[in-house]
Amino acid sequence: MNVMKRFAWLLEPVLIIAGILLVSAGSGLFKNQSLSFASYGQTFLDMWGDLSHPFDLVYTITQTERPLFPVILLALWSSMRILFLAIAISLGASLILLIIYTVSGRIVKNAIKSIAAVLESVPDIFVIATLQLFIIWFFKKTGILLGDVASLDPNEIIFLPAVTLSVLPTFFFLGLMISFVKEEEDLPYVELARSKGLTKYRILFIHMIRNILVSLTYHGKQIVWMMLSNLLILEYLYNVFGVTSFLFTYNTPAIFAITSILLFLPIYGVLKAMQFTVKHRIGKEMSL
Repeated sequence: MNVMKRFAWLLEPVLIIAGILLVSAGSGLFKNQSLSFASYGQTFLDMWGDLSHPFDLVYTITQTERPLFPVILLALWSSMRILFLAIAISLGASLILLIIYTVSGRIVKNAIKSIAAVLESVPDIFVIATLQLFIIWFFKKTGILLGDVASLDPNEIIFLPAVTLSVLPTFFFLGLMISFVKEEEDLPYVELARSKGLTKYRILFIHMIRNILVSLTYHGKQIVWMMLSNLLILEYLYNVFGVTSFLFTYNTPAIFAITSILLFLPIYGVLKAMQFTVKHRIGKEMSL
């Protein structure tokens, strides 16, 4: 059984990468506005030939060919810093809001719920544009620049895009945490802690938050995909040279394939690490 599980763990990323390669050659599936498997096969073979020499790949900008490496790695580094910093910010902010929500009265709880409902319903691009306009308005009124609203070489902005990207996931995390708290309150260990005279703050901080964070990992894939979909818009609006904007600007089959694989590997590694941690923490498999 252990051998089969290890084989499945190894087979899963291989199949995903194979799927990426098949999708990357999709531009050859149509020729002269008609379906052509022969054209698709030729495109796939040409792409495979290019991928066999990845360090010879080039992309074209202003009619000038430039080598793909190490430029693509710099773009990947920018995107991963924004993505993982945004996850860290959203986790921290949602925990703080959860504590405020738990210790507050009904008015504050209703206010937090209302703000969360509004932010979850507005388009992502509206949140990004609003934050940029607020920074510009604040600078015009006070002369204080809270942060650059766009990247200009060589100054690459990371923190403000990460904060922007973290807004919607923060309230998504918060909504999940509130529902988890309600579920945890009825569990036997909470009742036992109350019977021993522990305060609700001690029960929340010492016992419940740990279990809540474990429960959050079950939604890891959903959260990451939600943030990746926003990352493309965010990179364009902040003029960040990231891997998602690069992916859709220079999208030849070979470049699309290698960029998608480079984007997939660190995210898959983090999700697998979460799965491993949860399995050893509570003894349950987390489906990815």
